[in-house]
Amino acid sequence: MPITIIKGRIAKKKSIEKYVENLCKELGINRMWSKAIFIKFKTSLDNQAEGLCWGDPSEGYVDISIARTSIGKKMTMKSMMQTLAHEMVHAKQYLRGELCGYSMSWKGKKPRNYKYENAPWEREAYKLEAELYSKCWPID
Repeated sequence: MPITIIKGRIAKKKSIEKYVENLCKELGINRMWSKAIFIKFKTSLDNQAEGLCWGDPSEGYVDISIARTSIGKKMTMKSMMQTLAHEMVHAKQYLRGELCGYSMSWKGKKPRNYKYENAPWEREAYKLEAELYSKCWPID
């Protein structure tokens, strides 16, 4: 499994570690031993986002940030974990070289001026997030 470091104030840290392990297996990145995933739980993120992911395939790392509050409201554990599943799809995309953040190229093709919700990397993440959460979250 990629090296995983979880930082920030968050309850159920052991459950989250198991969740990330389950997500890595489900996404097929569990054998990427030389890669690193940094997950930070923050009070809030810019633009009221619930989660953000940035990766560098050539360096082999991904940074994920998950908000504990969004639009001034506390996020539930379920909401944060579903957001984490969404961002882990992006982690897979970066680590496998499907998504390149610098040019926002997708599977080697130059970017088009996609609207956020129509970008293929976002469509994949939204399609999988609920299924990944229900399959991989160890408790409920």
